Amino acid sequence: MTARPPAGPPGGPPDDRPGLLPARFLATASARPDAVAVEDGGSRTTFAELAGRSAAVAARLLAHGVGAETVVGLCLPRSADFVAAALGVLRAGGAFLPLDPAYPADRLRYLVRDSGTTVVLTGGDDAPRPPEAVFPAHLTVLSPADAGPPPDAGTPLPAIGSGQLAYVIYTSGSTGRPKGVQVEHGALAAFLAGLEAAGAVRPGPARVGWSASPSFDASLQQWARVCRGDTVVIVDDLARRVPQRLVRAVTEARLTDLDLTPGLAELTADRLARALPAGSGLRLWVGGEAVPPALWRTLAGHRAAGVLDAVNVYGTTETTVDSLWAPIADGVEPHLGTPLPGQTVRLLDDRLRPVAVGEPGELYVAGPTLARGYLGRPGLTAQRFLPDPWAADGTRMYRTGDRARRTPDGRLEFLGRTDHQVKVRGYRVELGEVEAALAECPGVLESVVLPHTQGGVGVLAACLRTAPGTSLEQVRAHAALRLPEWMRPSAYRVVAAMPLTPAGKIDRVALGAGVGAGAH
Repeated sequence: MTARPPAGPPGGPPDDRPGLLPARFLATASARPDAVAVEDGGSRTTFAELAGRSAAVAARLLAHGVGAETVVGLCLPRSADFVAAALGVLRAGGAFLPLDPAYPADRLRYLVRDSGTTVVLTGGDDAPRPPEAVFPAHLTVLSPADAGPPPDAGTPLPAIGSGQLAYVIYTSGSTGRPKGVQVEHGALAAFLAGLEAAGAVRPGPARVGWSASPSFDASLQQWARVCRGDTVVIVDDLARRVPQRLVRAVTEARLTDLDLTPGLAELTADRLARALPAGSGLRLWVGGEAVPPALWRTLAGHRAAGVLDAVNVYGTTETTVDSLWAPIADGVEPHLGTPLPGQTVRLLDDRLRPVAVGEPGELYVAGPTLARGYLGRPGLTAQRFLPDPWAADGTRMYRTGDRARRTPDGRLEFLGRTDHQVKVRGYRVELGEVEAALAECPGVLESVVLPHTQGGVGVLAACLRTAPGTSLEQVRAHAALRLPEWMRPSAYRVVAAMPLTPAGKIDRVALGAGVGAGAH
């Protein structure tokens, strides 16, 4: 089975319908020029100012030869500068590549080289490192602050087509070299419109916290909402690391929306509930990893008390951030929810046949939010983006590598990654299934299961975060009731907190390094 070749530059007349983000942003700036678009500490940037700054960036990029399908690096932190630069790249017809300034120089150089980037927008005197210490000499390095005046009204910026490349974001390199995912304007527009149509993004202007690194696709879910008229509030780095500081930032900024990984939500949910008044209007967006049952119950309780709201979001970089969403509510176990409007989610076996209710299968996503593919990797694109057998128009579906099952009442339960499958004594074991079983034990707040070698034999080791008074004997007894003998962990380790990566996800490498210490 072969995949449709990646689309090239768009043909035919340009598509400038309001659904595309540059057009939506300009419509908002025209309707609400004096409203605040970005808040960063004591600095405020209005929509009119952001429109002017992005137009100036676009004009300067055009002068440097940027056009359709040109990738422009943005080595900028979360800031109004980043938003202006990203919008400027889009308005010039180019595609932006987020480059987190905190990344090691070697990684930044790899991303620039692999993507074919020739122009980079980066900070001035406040940049963490001088550009010459990071980027090759042949690159054109510009500062968004030096973009110059906006273009004359007589020299309009190019029209943008829905099939035109909007951005490239690299996925984690934990399974090999990082891969550049190419996302087009139409997919980005369908993503935001889908969140609105589903009700995940609520009507009316909002105050949205931007906490994710620009190099992670979750950041699109945050700063791109400026295009619909929301105010984007920059969450500083210290607040991202210190729960008390984050709670203070949320309350002082009167945020209505905040995106968190489950690990960060575990540390902040109760603190937020104590600090916020009833009816605060705050909605927590929890995603990036499976929500543990204990956290689901905690968030559902706060929702029932009317203090805050929470939703579970699921998606991949290759399907433009989010594909499924679910309100986190009482009376139901953790689940992935329903597809966003326009997206289709299928559970298939290894021969692409639908699986029965209750049977595990791999998640495939189809619809207008699919990425074009992996930059410069047609073979890998063909492996992951497959022709959709149920579509008559030649469209594709994306193989996520995630496993799930549908329950009799229609819920979609997450079972883990296909690449987290290991063999124990000849049996194939899905680590996510073991983690889910342990997480259902009363007193277990969080569980991570890792492959481990004990006496030269491959076994499973469980790292647990537990409530006071929970004993390992209780957990072992629970596992004996829920899991066959060959799926039960042989070693257990209790940790005070799960180590997190810079993206806020559980650091499995760090956990694995300490599995032998203090294990029982």
